[in-house]
Amino acid sequence: MRNLAASLGLFVLCAGAQDAPASPPLPTVQQVMDRYVSALGGHDAIFRHKSMTIREKLEVPTQGLHLDRVVYYGEGKRYEELALPGGGQYQAGYDGTTAWESSTSSGPALVKGDEAKSQVRDSDMYYPARILDYFSSMQVVDRAEFEGHTCYHLKGTNKWGQVNEHFYDTTTGLLAGYRFNSAWRGGPGEESEVFSDYKPYDGWLIPMRVEHKQPKGSLIEVVSSVTFDDVPASRFILPDAVKALLARQH
Repeated sequence: MRNLAASLGLFVLCAGAQDAPASPPLPTVQQVMDRYVSALGGHDAIFRHKSMTIREKLEVPTQGLHLDRVVYYGEGKRYEELALPGGGQYQAGYDGTTAWESSTSSGPALVKGDEAKSQVRDSDMYYPARILDYFSSMQVVDRAEFEGHTCYHLKGTNKWGQVNEHFYDTTTGLLAGYRFNSAWRGGPGEESEVFSDYKPYDGWLIPMRVEHKQPKGSLIEVVSSVTFDDVPASRFILPDAVKALLARQH
């Protein structure tokens, strides 16, 4: 009887396994990327413009801060200004050759090494349409939950050796967020970025809210406006203090 019961139990388990629906196959990395670009509005919408200005508030809830920030993009270049508490200012940029940053308290500094490579990537206003250009490898790992979304979970290593995880909503195709370790550049370690509230600007869906989650709290970007083709080339010229710093190092 014991053997019969065991055999019947095995039969029931096997029957159940046969009846269970098979999970649909995972898409390829390229399929996820193509779907993402399409969800944003398509290749033409992303590449239609030569420059872009994003104005936003940076919020640090744990410190009660609400700071004004503006970021300018154009032809692989970037310049940003952030108003600091007490009347100070933080600036940063990439002119196509040199990545730099400067603050009222510490003065100018050149950004070098792998962090400079990150600055080059962050200066690419077309990045959403050519993410894979910045990765040496990328694979679709599984379907996973991320911040309330069922996502295709991608894991890759960028061209300067850092591991990045991406999460793309299986329903909308939109990017839900990133997960990464920032310790390599002096950051707090495990971090994530959550993208939400996508809105169209001239046919291009752009997230209006980006939350940077860190172990000790969050930093939130809330976009107030996006405009195109309004950035003069002079915006990306290196400040005199950065030029002087460069001259001293040569």
